[in-house]
Amino acid sequence: MKTLGSAISAVVGGNINKLPEILEASHSDLVAATYELTPLVITRDAIVAVLTAWRDQSCTSDDAQKWASFVRRGFVAGRSGKPVRSIDIKYDAIDEDLIVEIIARLDEIGDLVDGYIDDDEVEEMLRVLKP
Repeated sequence: MKTLGSAISAVVGGNINKLPEILEASHSDLVAATYELTPLVITRDAIVAVLTAWRDQSCTSDDAQKWASFVRRGFVAGRSGKPVRSIDIKYDAIDEDLIVEIIARLDEIGDLVDGYIDDDEVEEMLRVLKP
């Protein structure tokens, strides 16, 4: 569980390379792995890390969408038809509105309406996020 907990912390911190560990784990294992973690908080730096990885082609748009979906909901969407208890992931209070807006936009990737984000929009998000 320690390894999964480390992966969850890393993903919340913007390390998209650890996302496969999250996507492959059962929800009950994800929940159990969070019991010993410090509070999980999304910061603007985490989003910058994901956007930079996407821009630099270290990850795909699908990876960015799955990351956003996980940190937005606190579970891996579409895994089961049963209700699940979300993992508690908070947004940095100082930048909460901006974080909510960008994560929601990233979570739209692949949707029929507004599901495409071009390079210019990624650069604009990065510009807004960097102080």
